[in-house]
Amino acid sequence: MTKPVIPKFSMPIEDSDDEYLHAHTPTRIATSLRKLICKGSLSPGAKLSEETIAAEFEVSRNTLREAFTVLVGEDLVHKVPNRGVFVIDPGPQDVREVYQTRRFLEPAAILWGQLTPELSEQFLHIADQTRRGVAQEDLEALEVADREFHMAVVALAGSVTLSATIDRLLTQLRLAFTGLNINPGIHGSFAQQNLAIIDRILNNQRVDASRGLHRYLDLAENMVIQYATADGKPVRFHVDGTHEASTKEQS
Repeated sequence: MTKPVIPKFSMPIEDSDDEYLHAHTPTRIATSLRKLICKGSLSPGAKLSEETIAAEFEVSRNTLREAFTVLVGEDLVHKVPNRGVFVIDPGPQDVREVYQTRRFLEPAAILWGQLTPELSEQFLHIADQTRRGVAQEDLEALEVADREFHMAVVALAGSVTLSATIDRLLTQLRLAFTGLNINPGIHGSFAQQNLAIIDRILNNQRVDASRGLHRYLDLAENMVIQYATADGKPVRFHVDGTHEASTKEQS
C-alpha cells in the first residue's frame, strides 16, 4: 500500500530570472528536501508528489525532476516506473552497508585529518551539548549532538565530498531507524563513547581515537541490527543506554 503523499512544505523556494540562481534551483530544492528527510518530516516510503512540490516551491515539473535526480543519485529517493518518486525505506542489509562505509571513512578521517582551531571549538561545543543532553535526559538533543559529532569527525579530512558522503549516510541511517522502528534515543547509548573519542582527538591521541571509533561502529551496527529484528517489536532506548521492547503492535 502506498504511503501518504508528503504534507505541505514550509520552506518554499522561488525561481529567479537570474541565470545563475535559476541554474542552481534544482540543487537548492534537493537541499531542502534532503533536510526534510533528515528531520523526519518525510517518512520512509513516502511518495513525493510532483504536483504538490512543484506548486509549493513555485517551480516547473522539469526543474523538480532535476532535483529528484540529485536525490536519486544520493540514494535518498527512488523512482518507480508509472508510480512516481518515493523516499527510500532502508532495511537491515542497507544498515550494514552504511556502517561498512562508515568504518572506512570515519576512523581514517581521525587518523589522517587536520584538527583546525575551528574544529577544536566545534568538538568542545558538541561535548557540552552531549553532557547537557545526558544530564537533562533530552533524547532529541542527544540525537542532534551525535549527528554533529560524526559530521565533525569527517570534517577533519577537509573534503567537501567526504562531508557530503557522511551527511548522506547519516540521513539514510535515520530513515532506517524510522522504518525499522528503532527509536532515535539509541543515540543516547553512544554519548559516553562520543565524549571519550572527542577527548582523545583534542589530546592528539589519534590512533586510540581511530581504533575506538572503529570498535564503536561495530557495536553500533550489531545493536541496531539486533533490535531491529527482535521479534518484530520496536525498541525504545533511554539516555543511560538501557532499552525495552515495546508491547504495542507496529502501525
